[in-house]
Amino acid sequence: MNLLTNVFYLISTALLIPVMLVLLGSLFQVLLVLGRALRELFARCRHAPSLAEYGEALSRRESPLPALPAAGLLPQTLRRLDQAAGDALLVEKLASDAEITWRDEVERIGALARRGPALGLMGTLIPLGPALVGLAAGNLQMMSENLVIAFATTVVGLLVGTLAGAVVAAKHRWYRADAALLAFAAGRVLQCEAGPKDIAVRVSDGGRSPAESAPRPAPAALAGNLGSKPANRHLQPAEVS
Repeated sequence: MNLLTNVFYLISTALLIPVMLVLLGSLFQVLLVLGRALRELFARCRHAPSLAEYGEALSRRESPLPALPAAGLLPQTLRRLDQAAGDALLVEKLASDAEITWRDEVERIGALARRGPALGLMGTLIPLGPALVGLAAGNLQMMSENLVIAFATTVVGLLVGTLAGAVVAAKHRWYRADAALLAFAAGRVLQCEAGPKDIAVRVSDGGRSPAESAPRPAPAALAGNLGSKPANRHLQPAEVS
């Protein structure tokens, strides 16, 4: 039992330095994420009027559409959607690629928001063992040093989780609005693509709709499908008058 306890004690104490290093790296990473989010916020505030004008033009079916900002994933995808008119598969792929990019970004920052508090908790619990050992031995200096490490890692871990969680919440709101505009633009492109085809079919078929101009199945085939008569029955030749 003492051997097993010593093994776990050595493992936990050996993890203290790696946990502190990873926690420090997470702090630098969340600061970079926060800086990029602030830069994106300023860019969105600057591009919001032009995107709103573009959405209103789409709703009114104006042509040509207003100019879009040069930077940003959403404006670039909207421009490519406009260029991909006539290719439904490409339109769907462009919309799906943008949504996957946004989802990956949110999941990456969400993982950082979960990792920070977990590392902070590990950094809190690991030094408590040596602190209790120092307390039992009457070494107050050893106990105080380990408690300082425990409290410091707790604060840093909570800071990482709080900042990353705030960025995730903001990006969720931004990307939901972007996805709505992107879906609307893709629907308009597909609708404009289907409209001329439907009109051409009606004109070439004497004004009838595609459903009306579709060939109707023969009565014998319908009877065979419904199961009213056997499909392999012998047909008598028609008499020629």
